[in-house]
Amino acid sequence: MIHTAFHVTRRSILATGCAAIGGLAGAARSAPLDPGPFEILEAPEVRHPFDWIEPIALLWRRGDRLQAAFWFYVFQIRSRPWAEADRERTGGSGAAALRASVNEVLGRPINEWLGSDPAAWKDTGTAAIAFEKRLGLHAGRPDGIDAPVWAAMNERAREEYEADFNALWSQYSLADFEDARRSNGLHVGPLRHPGSPLRW
Repeated sequence: MIHTAFHVTRRSILATGCAAIGGLAGAARSAPLDPGPFEILEAPEVRHPFDWIEPIALLWRRGDRLQAAFWFYVFQIRSRPWAEADRERTGGSGAAALRASVNEVLGRPINEWLGSDPAAWKDTGTAAIAFEKRLGLHAGRPDGIDAPVWAAMNERAREEYEADFNALWSQYSLADFEDARRSNGLHVGPLRHPGSPLRW
């Protein structure tokens, strides 16, 4: 069944997505530990990928930037077939719009930060892709899509994401990324304030 948030208007969806990740553009600050993020991200029964937005945002806000980046890339893979189904069903006013909002508001600061160390950026993406393959699928699926078709859509999304990722890193060297950042006045060097190391 389609996630209930997908039945509201495009404006409401975008507002919900942005509210969930509000304040992300600012520098991550130390905050009291919240026990919630990994209870959702690592739940025995895999949650809907859009349920991961707030936990990922919380990881970023509290300073666990590397963890947030890792889970953001897993989210990108898992949310892709939901967005595809939404575009076919509604023209993209639901899951596709929310995914685009998250990619902009959450993905932009993550990529800008992680891109300071291209090797770490590549390693984090590689780890996320490998982890996602081992992760079971959420039990739900969009209305009107049967289980075999949904499984195929998820596999295709996974393959396309990995192909795009590999194409990017085969087209450009680490030095190319570093030069591009320097030319735009961005930091190049070890990751600043990565927080706790990856758990996987």
